[in-house]
Amino acid sequence: MFPGIIAAIICDKIIVHQPKWDYFKFGTYSFVLGVTCYIFLQFIQYFFDLLFSYYFSFKTIQWSNLAIWHVISNGNITTKPSEVFQATVLSLPVAYFSSFVVNYKILNKISQLLRVSDKYGDENLYSFYLNAKEIDWIYIRDIENNLTYEGKVFSYSENDTIQEIVLSDVTVYSYRDSEEYYSIPSLYLCKKMGSLIIESIPKNSQEIENEPKTTETIT
Repeated sequence: MFPGIIAAIICDKIIVHQPKWDYFKFGTYSFVLGVTCYIFLQFIQYFFDLLFSYYFSFKTIQWSNLAIWHVISNGNITTKPSEVFQATVLSLPVAYFSSFVVNYKILNKISQLLRVSDKYGDENLYSFYLNAKEIDWIYIRDIENNLTYEGKVFSYSENDTIQEIVLSDVTVYSYRDSEEYYSIPSLYLCKKMGSLIIESIPKNSQEIENEPKTTETIT
């Protein structure tokens, strides 16, 4: 289980998911990822067996099976420290590959292409929206306090009761008349669920706003 635990810890840190994994999910994912690490290790071992047989021109290939598979054949768990170490080394690429598949919705995209499901992912729309590639500069409307925040998304998180977001290069406006109040390097917002309105700023609008102003000299 040790390689699977390491892989599950890494996945938990880099996969966008809500809510947090409970003990049952973490244990299940640790088991699945651990088995995946040993399967990859077995394929690598078979590759070297094939390469060794080809190099020495053996007529038959001597396949080497991992000791961990003895649990299937005779019910006894036989472990070798070298196998555990090698599988633990593989836990890093396995965790990164699994996180890539989840974060980029590979299974969901395949399901949509096959018209099996229209589900976009496991996280809610708040995280899904802010995690989109096209979301960079945004407006946050705080209607209750008559404020509008313009800034670049730096980080965000949420739980069952609150939504948090950090913006950089922030300009604060009045919500009602868009009067500019002040500008600051960064801003942290923490609000109860559903109290913020987030709008994406088109790239063209941002580029025009950031263009240097020119002055004409009348002669």
